Amino acid sequence: MYWTKRHVLVCTSQHCNQKGAMDVLGRLRLEVIRRGLDTDIMVNNCGTIDLCDIGPNMVIYPDNIIYGGVTMHDIPDIIAFLQGGPVVERLRLMPGKRFEGKRRDFYAEMVEQNIESEDGVAALAERHDLDEVMLAEQFRRGFLARKPVEGDPDSTRIHPTKKALTRYGLLNEHAR
Repeated sequence: MYWTKRHVLVCTSQHCNQKGAMDVLGRLRLEVIRRGLDTDIMVNNCGTIDLCDIGPNMVIYPDNIIYGGVTMHDIPDIIAFLQGGPVVERLRLMPGKRFEGKRRDFYAEMVEQNIESEDGVAALAERHDLDEVMLAEQFRRGFLARKPVEGDPDSTRIHPTKKALTRYGLLNEHAR
């Protein structure tokens, strides 16, 4: 059972769970069993993969595939992939593409333009088609942080953390 050909992990952390991850997980497990794929494919839940604002998410090993925004309606296409069909490109998350590309561009501009105010960051996120939920999740997950402004205890500045800069390949740019 544990030495299967593929392992599918479905994020069931709080935000993904609120978006239906448990339903996706349950249906995927059921379909894998119904089709007799359970000797080759193990389906498990997992904690966050730091993408919950675009969840529910799943990771498929050893294929190194991450699917985001998965719904119950996507299960037939995912099952088809697991049976040897094509990758479900509309769900696939990759560095520099779809959601991750938007985020990288957001962080890159934030660093390049030295945007640190609440309003500036909110406007930047909007320009990159990223909503308030994404911003809140980035703070919660430790990709963005607030620091007090020296000499002005009532003001804060927003900055991307080392975690965000590393993930999006911006660490050296920020160190300049």
